[in-house]
Amino acid sequence: MYRSNRRARSRRASITFVAAAAAALTAVVTGVGAGAAIAAEYDHPAAIDPASITVTTVDGDETLAQFDQVRVDADWSVPDGALGGETFGFTLPREFARTGLTFSVPSTEDPTEIVAECAVSSDAAPVVTCTLTDYVNGRTGVNGSLWFLASADEQTSETTVEFVVDGKTTRVDIPGGGITPLPPLPTEPQKVSWQTDDGSIAWQLELPGASFPGVESIVVDDVLTAPNGEVAEHHNQDGQLAVWSTDADQQDYRTITNWTGAWNEGGTAFHLEIPGAIDPARTYFVKYLTVPSTQADGTSFSNVANVNGVVLQDREVWQVTGGGTGDGTATGAFTLTKAVGGSGVTDVPANAEYTVRYSYGDPVVEKTVVVTAGAATAPVRLPAGTVVTLEELTPPAIDGIEWGTPVFSGTGVRATADGGAQITVYGGSTLAITLTNTATEKPPVVPPTTPPTPETPVTPPTDVTPPMELPLTGDSLATTGGDVPAVMLWGAGAALLLGIALTTLAAVRARRREPQD
Repeated sequence: MYRSNRRARSRRASITFVAAAAAALTAVVTGVGAGAAIAAEYDHPAAIDPASITVTTVDGDETLAQFDQVRVDADWSVPDGALGGETFGFTLPREFARTGLTFSVPSTEDPTEIVAECAVSSDAAPVVTCTLTDYVNGRTGVNGSLWFLASADEQTSETTVEFVVDGKTTRVDIPGGGITPLPPLPTEPQKVSWQTDDGSIAWQLELPGASFPGVESIVVDDVLTAPNGEVAEHHNQDGQLAVWSTDADQQDYRTITNWTGAWNEGGTAFHLEIPGAIDPARTYFVKYLTVPSTQADGTSFSNVANVNGVVLQDREVWQVTGGGTGDGTATGAFTLTKAVGGSGVTDVPANAEYTVRYSYGDPVVEKTVVVTAGAATAPVRLPAGTVVTLEELTPPAIDGIEWGTPVFSGTGVRATADGGAQITVYGGSTLAITLTNTATEKPPVVPPTTPPTPETPVTPPTDVTPPMELPLTGDSLATTGGDVPAVMLWGAGAALLLGIALTTLAAVRARRREPQD
């Protein structure tokens, strides 16, 4: 008999869980007690979008029965600046459970890169905690989705269940409008399987006693299918078998201790006998675990059991129990360090501030950053591949200092014709740019020479009236004229000229009257 019904397998898996918890069967079937719910604390408590949470059945059925598997989906995003090691998550409703489940959220761009590692706790209300990896460092717009499988362990007639996101309750619809009671036990022998939370495969034989009337014992010979083109290798590792029975109401669980049997040395087959008398009103269970050789999604594993001549076969197709996607824009950064040189550097105040304008994008975005000498700015983070233009604005005016042309330098710096520079930001790296200004002492200012003011010349008078008489002194005749008033000298000179002129005229007339020979 070959069965592959996922719903039947998930139900039987939870039956085993209940049986183990109630009867404390063996170390193999360990009932994981649900601890008290704890308050979840995250670095980014609002990362999960409450409106995006959905619950669906794994097998696609429209109804949800107790112990069926459900799939939980949600979208998430973290703010820019989030770093590897920081956390986000949410709390599941008490109706769901999953013990020790872990899963990874890979990058959409490169699935080999993991964006977040997530784990679901075993609390009464399981807590989902996702830890960001270093993949997010230096990225912006980090967001994605996540999903995982859980078990609908608790019955409810409510049509919704409560999730808690950022301390607030969000109600989410349940498929089929509730979680119905556990389905009845099978009426014919069957074999089911499921994945365990620790990465093993659980196999379970379900054997109604009424199917083996009059037998002295139930004899089981189970053989794991050897690897071939259709199925992969798996084997038992712990050498354990768990055997118990229950009544038709699934209330009276009894551990069977007088069975005999064992695994072979390679863990690929076992022989087991359950001695009679076999009760037709009870169902008998045999459970064991195998370790898969791979956990690749879609890989098949199989085994075949012969139970008193009845052949039971099952195949488990490995399914990834959680995942999602993550994305974000890779960024790079640049820093600016100010350097001042030149003969006037000692006259430049150490706290002088210099403003640099940087621009990028289309349409152009313009911003400024202020830097002081010897100090570097905080990293300016931009998407990878961004071309940035740098330009220093007018340096501060300082008495006695003349500024030279600013020079940008560093790896990847391309000078522009106007004295600025361009750089290209690369993902995951920070470019260190240096801006150097040369301060030169201005020459001293020499004030202009003022010529002397010329003396005003004396203008002689044009109308002079000589005195009526000249004063005489005892030494008047001995004077050289230096002490004689100017008016008197001018008058004497005029009289002398008049005398000479009259004398000359008289001589001319006398010559004219002389007789001619």
